[in-house]
Amino acid sequence: METHEFIEKLLSQVSLDEIDFACDLERVLAEEVKYLRQVINACATQDALERDGVITELRARLAEKDAQIALLLNENRFLKGHFPSPSS
Repeated sequence: METHEFIEKLLSQVSLDEIDFACDLERVLAEEVKYLRQVINACATQDALERDGVITELRARLAEKDAQIALLLNENRFLKGHFPSPSS
């Protein structure tokens, strides 16, 4: 069956109200799909921002710990330079 014949057969079986309803329903569903895609994108963006925030916080903590380690190493060097080792 060709497309034209199929459409004619289909249109002869339904009323214009039913066609309008189907078109309205399709439009509503398309809007719902668009809305849901926006929600998904917003959630993904929010998740990415939260992940970035956590990563930034962890990097700051690591930098702070590195600074503490460097300070302790300097203090150890200073103390070793001022006190003789116990084996001497």
